[in-house]
Amino acid sequence: MSMETRDQSYMDRTEVEAAIEYAEIAAEYDVPVTLFVTGKAAVEEPERVERLAAMGNVEIGGHNYWAFDTLIHSGWRALEKVTGGKIGSWNGPHSFQRFEIRRTIESLSECGADVKSWRDHAYRHDKYTLELLVEAGIKHFSDTIGPEESIRQENEMTVVPVNTPPDHEHVYHAFRTPESEAVEQFEGPFGGESVFVEEWVECVLDRIEVLQDDSRVATVLAHPACLWLTDEFDGFESLLSAIADRQSRTMSKSARRIAEV
Repeated sequence: MSMETRDQSYMDRTEVEAAIEYAEIAAEYDVPVTLFVTGKAAVEEPERVERLAAMGNVEIGGHNYWAFDTLIHSGWRALEKVTGGKIGSWNGPHSFQRFEIRRTIESLSECGADVKSWRDHAYRHDKYTLELLVEAGIKHFSDTIGPEESIRQENEMTVVPVNTPPDHEHVYHAFRTPESEAVEQFEGPFGGESVFVEEWVECVLDRIEVLQDDSRVATVLAHPACLWLTDEFDGFESLLSAIADRQSRTMSKSARRIAEV
């Protein structure tokens, strides 16, 4: 909550509280979820993160410690900009990135989470990230996004890509309203269109059908805060209802199954 994001200013609860309700709803439909949590959230709300980690349908993954919200991060990405990418990155210097990864894992571990999966905040990673994650014992990585992406092995890591339209970038909620600057200026791997949550659910379900017809695993990115803000989880429940009879797994279990095959 100390990040004071634009989403948070529209909420009457913390993002971790929203995540607990989200996970409880998913459990009602017997759908497992992987929640990527910052180390700082575990420090600020340890009892709530402990509650998440203890839930039977929840896997906790790492999501950086500060989510790039420090002077070190801002200075290093400014250096990347002025040097044309020769020096610097969003993730900070090599040694600092290693420190942040390990601090995240330790903070989440203190809340009872065995962290084996990772997604960098906003999918931001650099040329050192994979080796540092492997060094820290992370097995599954989810910073890749695109409609044609599939689970694959990359060195000692299983890459589990987001291959359905992510909610935060494509669903109207909070500051992302029709004709808002955030919506009009966005363009991503799934295009630039934003829709109301009901249409997003249909888009995701259509994409799941395409991927499964091609014998590929579909990875759905659905944020607790975003889906609470858009309609207090009504759309999320409709998605869960539609996939409840399908075979769903956490990221680690999906990655392990693909690796075994």
